[in-house]
Amino acid sequence: MINFSFLTIGKTGESKEAVEFKKYIGVGASTVLAVNPTKAELEKIYGTDNMNEQEYLKEDDKGKAAFITFIVKTDPDQCGGAETINRLMFTLRNTPAYNKDQTKVQVIDDYGNSTWASVEDAKAGKKLLSASGKELKIAPKYRMACTGEADLVSFLKTYLCVDDAFNYVNGSWVLKDNASDYLFSLEHIKDYFKGDFSEIKEAIALQPNNKVKLLYGVRTTDEGKQYQAIAARDRFFLRNSAGSKAYERLEKELANVKQNGGWANTEYRVQELAEYNVEATNLNDAPLNDSTESEDDLPWS
Repeated sequence: MINFSFLTIGKTGESKEAVEFKKYIGVGASTVLAVNPTKAELEKIYGTDNMNEQEYLKEDDKGKAAFITFIVKTDPDQCGGAETINRLMFTLRNTPAYNKDQTKVQVIDDYGNSTWASVEDAKAGKKLLSASGKELKIAPKYRMACTGEADLVSFLKTYLCVDDAFNYVNGSWVLKDNASDYLFSLEHIKDYFKGDFSEIKEAIALQPNNKVKLLYGVRTTDEGKQYQAIAARDRFFLRNSAGSKAYERLEKELANVKQNGGWANTEYRVQELAEYNVEATNLNDAPLNDSTESEDDLPWS
């Protein structure tokens, strides 16, 4: 007599190999494919049908936040053949951009220039001076910027190739006679917090074929997982025509951020864009573990 024993099994699945996505590091010329895209738009861009619906608004104990997300793609002709699609995201909040102890606040003028000022000076609209007593590069008329605004404006100005409204004359910043030609300010920020991002989309549509050089890097989590990163901060965006001097300034800006404790878990390098590689682990020295874990780091999945 033969006895049979059967397992109770639900839905099964086909085994698949882990998918590894290449990561890149360096400066890469990039185009903008979309701004805050819908699920359908993302699926068309990535050529897949398993994207999640995106949420570009949230509210927490810090208030409302709006996520301005650009889907960017590197130009392989300018990036040594590297072709990758990623997201560049700016987080805006409907609160002033204070420093940690709220003694200073970021201010911005009608030409897209920004700097930091004491809260008292900013509220009084005082002329802003450097530590050495020189006037800073900001128009007499300015206002407090909301959190994230200055970084977003810097990116848009660079992408759209909007020239500087100031000249540097005899050690001082002086507004040009035709400064009105270089006006640049976001006029509908309040709409972002209602889910209306048309102002940003319309700005990109003015020059849909433009390219901007972005600083790509790799972020490592506390668990050792690595993700593609792009520096989304003022002064870290370069025009597509940028040369060696611009790269030198970028190198100094990066060193300054690192010296002040910024981007501690992210590696950036000012170099031509290249695939990111890390030294292989010696498996003989690796601790034994009876479980493995893999993660698909495709954005939006």
